[in-house]
Amino acid sequence: MSPEHRRFARQPLQVAFRGKDLEGAGQLLFEGADLSAGGAFLRSDVLLEQGERLSVEFRVPRMPRLLKAQARVAWVRRFPDGAEPAGMGIEFLVLTDEDSAVLSQYLSSLAGDAG
Repeated sequence: MSPEHRRFARQPLQVAFRGKDLEGAGQLLFEGADLSAGGAFLRSDVLLEQGERLSVEFRVPRMPRLLKAQARVAWVRRFPDGAEPAGMGIEFLVLTDEDSAVLSQYLSSLAGDAG
């Protein structure tokens, strides 16, 4: 998805994500390649279908809190082109106010470091 279509600016950031279906069954591990207050790109060869929902847990660097969200697969890149890896973009649908605040504060601190 192009940056012009995103509601939230993404920060390039490697974060480990643990995903499960909404009933809590199964477990998949993903490597996040970028992160925003509204979602992430998960680099993976194991891809879900667009529209599928899952629960995810992740930690951002220097923050001890485990963040949890319910998410939806917004788009899937099955056949990478050149340097772009296979993976999927997820959109956070449900994030507690506290987790959302922690994530927004962390991402703001990264944007401040870059500027």
